[in-house]
Amino acid sequence: MNVTHLTIEEVRCFAEPQQLDLRPLTFVVGENSTGKTTALACIQVLADFLSGEGLNFNSDPYFMGIFRDIVRRSMKREKSFGIGIGIQTKDGDVEFNVKFTEKEDGVEPVVQSLSIRFSDGEIILKSSEGIGWRFDPRILDREQNRHVLEVDSLRLNSKDPFFPLVYFLNKRLDSKSEHQRVFSKFLSDKTDSIGSFLRPGNEPNIRVFSTSPFRSPPERTYNPTRITADTRGSDVPMRMMLMKSSSPERWSKLRHALARFGENSGLFQSIDVKKLGPSAGAPFQVTVKVRGPTVNIVDVGYGIGQILPILVNVLDYEDPQDQTKVEETPKSFLLQQPEVHLHPRAQAELTSLLAHLASLGNRSFIIETNSDYMVDRARIEIMRGNIDKDDVSLIYLEHKKNVVKVHNISFDEMGNLIGVPPHFRDFFLQESGRLMGFLDS
Repeated sequence: MNVTHLTIEEVRCFAEPQQLDLRPLTFVVGENSTGKTTALACIQVLADFLSGEGLNFNSDPYFMGIFRDIVRRSMKREKSFGIGIGIQTKDGDVEFNVKFTEKEDGVEPVVQSLSIRFSDGEIILKSSEGIGWRFDPRILDREQNRHVLEVDSLRLNSKDPFFPLVYFLNKRLDSKSEHQRVFSKFLSDKTDSIGSFLRPGNEPNIRVFSTSPFRSPPERTYNPTRITADTRGSDVPMRMMLMKSSSPERWSKLRHALARFGENSGLFQSIDVKKLGPSAGAPFQVTVKVRGPTVNIVDVGYGIGQILPILVNVLDYEDPQDQTKVEETPKSFLLQQPEVHLHPRAQAELTSLLAHLASLGNRSFIIETNSDYMVDRARIEIMRGNIDKDDVSLIYLEHKKNVVKVHNISFDEMGNLIGVPPHFRDFFLQESGRLMGFLDS
């Protein structure tokens, strides 16, 4: 199950529906305030909602505000916005589209409708106030297999928005009306496509993990604490220490992977964890060997401390409790400006690492970046055959008056850009011209 695209409508600077094509390795570029972070936030919000984590537009590292902060400012009287995700399954493509409106007597967004679109039909869960446990399907278009099901707004905005569909799957057919039987038959035919969303305990496999553009600065000494996943990576040193103590094989694999990246990028030779006492609760340090002797991580360049949380999160993907399941489960990482404080060589090498991991088929990366070095290295990896051209996407967000236009740029076998808009490289060409003395200003 892979996410193939994101659609955004009436969200901040995005006006009419815009589609962002997502691939195992996706770069999102554009000038400041063109919606790069907003796009990543929309992916996180919708993935969490569809995965049963609830609806939250203000979870770290994305704080989108209340409804009026999110919806685009326009002349429309009836304001709403929409976010959609396309998913490729073994039984065909499925698209989930959620429309949001402002909560009555409130300020936060609430679900107005949830549409599940298949190649041969559509199911719409429509919010309705105060209908409780009553679920009455209607056929909007029998030939097009379009069905609508009114659902109590509290149920649709819960952590289990798919419960009404489970209800019909589990109910006896002979007790249903004609509309209910037609609807149940259509739904049962789609369980292979969306079954993971309907069966309790199953992972929908669209969970994503976001990193903050600013990672936690390293400390000279750490005290053992409970591990809590953190977008800034403050949990990473503790994870490393516990891994070294309780899972030496896993730690060895991670440490060797870190060393390979460190050598290829020129950042460091090795990274280790040093306990300062024999007890499980003893303080510890993270040490780094760059060129000379091994030193504390706070005594080396700031870039190492900033990239380490990202490296550990993307490289340590195996759970010793259930390795087979994790290896078969795609993971998506939303990386905000991972190049911060990195030399261009390290920026480029980070792309090579992510391209390799993406080519394995069980992880994907959506990268908000301002680094030409990262994009150029992706083109080189395509040219070298290390990643398929169809597994890489470049999304350029361009200001068009008061809205943003999405340009989906692809690549050929030689890494050349396909579908480049006219103004994509204007700034860089102008700067080159000024450097050569061809332009006055």
